[in-house]
Amino acid sequence: MRCGFGRGMTRFKRLPTGASRVGSPIWFLVLLIVCLHAATVFAGTNEGFSLVVLPDTQIYAWKLPDLFRAQTSWVAENRERLNIRYVLHVGDVVEHNDDREWKIARDAFSALDGKVPYAIALGNHDMGPKGSAKNRQTLFGKYFPVEGFKQWSTFGGVYDGEPDRGDNSFHVFQAGGREWLVLALEFGPRDDVVRWANEVLGKHPNHPAILITHAYLHNDGKRYDRAIKNQHYPPQKYRVDEGPGGLNTGEDLWRKLVNVNRNVVMVVSGHVCVSARLSSKGEAGNRVHQMVVDYQNQKRGGNGWLRLLRFSPDGRKVQVADYSPVLHEWTDHPDRRFVLDLDLP
Repeated sequence: MRCGFGRGMTRFKRLPTGASRVGSPIWFLVLLIVCLHAATVFAGTNEGFSLVVLPDTQIYAWKLPDLFRAQTSWVAENRERLNIRYVLHVGDVVEHNDDREWKIARDAFSALDGKVPYAIALGNHDMGPKGSAKNRQTLFGKYFPVEGFKQWSTFGGVYDGEPDRGDNSFHVFQAGGREWLVLALEFGPRDDVVRWANEVLGKHPNHPAILITHAYLHNDGKRYDRAIKNQHYPPQKYRVDEGPGGLNTGEDLWRKLVNVNRNVVMVVSGHVCVSARLSSKGEAGNRVHQMVVDYQNQKRGGNGWLRLLRFSPDGRKVQVADYSPVLHEWTDHPDRRFVLDLDLP
């Protein structure tokens, strides 16, 4: 989703540049400070494991492919140091749902192939003519075919109503002495997709589950809700709602899916800038952390910002921080650097 507004712009620590400063004592002092700062963000990189969230990359696919490739290349290069187990894309991979942009996305993700598996949730710009979301037709499957995903040991399957499409999928991976589940759902998931998602979660009751979907949490920290009239770009605005199977907003997904499954520990979404989070209790008394991250309204479509989720060795604590491999910067903003405690099943 294109954002025409900004909210809580990020404060940064910038790594100095310029070859003339490399030999100066001040340069080494600043470099030491930056390295120590990074260490406080993700202490003990030889323990625990990490997930990487890729926020809306649509501007990169449209205009700045080098930034897209910089993100995925950085993940590949740091996969062992940070023990990166999965990459989660929250949708709007491309802007116009055309071959040129999907080819760029395919090229960017090729840096991860055979190194780090990934799950992709489709956004509104990934659907319909020119990314209009007037229907659910997408070129995603042409460039990311289901048959390719089936070669992965971590790939669980796709929505049973569309066995040849990867628009809705689940993934299972091992980390921290347990198995985890990632559930990737389409923009404004249809009712039958929610039925399938409930069945997947029900079949894996002991797997901590992370749901990724494009439009779930608004940047005011409230879920997308038909009852709230002033939210930007609500899912029900798009004509995919007119097709068979309807459309579910964030509040709908909470009520029908997240709230009723004890094993859901986290929901991550994109769609609106820049970031917000919400913790809610499910009907079993479990805590569910929900977050939105999307940098597309910043310079150069987001300057390569991504989100790292660093899990403790037992998986019960998560250090969250946003990082740009393009700017070589960590954020200090409290909305984008924080710690979560997980209620694991």
